[in-house]
Amino acid sequence: MTQMTTFSKQLSAVLVLSVLVAAACSPRGGEPRAEGHYTYEHAFDYTLHGNRLGVQETGTMDFLSDGSALDSACQVYTATLAEGGTATYVFNYVSPSRWHLNGEEFHFAGIKESFRMELLSTDTVGCTMEQAALLAQDIISVVGGSIDYEYTFHLDTLTTALMQWSFVYPDGHSDTWLFHRQ
Repeated sequence: MTQMTTFSKQLSAVLVLSVLVAAACSPRGGEPRAEGHYTYEHAFDYTLHGNRLGVQETGTMDFLSDGSALDSACQVYTATLAEGGTATYVFNYVSPSRWHLNGEEFHFAGIKESFRMELLSTDTVGCTMEQAALLAQDIISVVGGSIDYEYTFHLDTLTTALMQWSFVYPDGHSDTWLFHRQ
């Protein structure tokens, strides 16, 4: 039977401590977690009161371990108005939110009281600024009115670099969001 030297004992203690710290800092056995700071780009379109809206957004998403989140984006809406003409809007979109993950179900909802969507600029072609302003207010009202609905997304991918979720709308079409972890 050999005796360990003081150096060997110290080295063994450091190695054991390193393994314990690594295990404590690696959630769920080293699996990636959703918590973190992400960037994203996303595009979608929809119709509002007969006006066709195309939306492109570039933003950041922060998921915190306490179940809170912050979605901040620059949204550019290009609207083809039902009565003719187009309007382009730039909005500052800020949505404090709440989230939780249940297996592959990612539950997400905005917090209505903290939500804001500010119109930064409007350009028009073939319509009046008054028409464009009314539609901008409708957009803010509709988005703000539905912000606290809890959506259940499917978590498609979660790695140390990426998170992707998808959603199937009641009409059957689906959409995907790709988040890049920073």
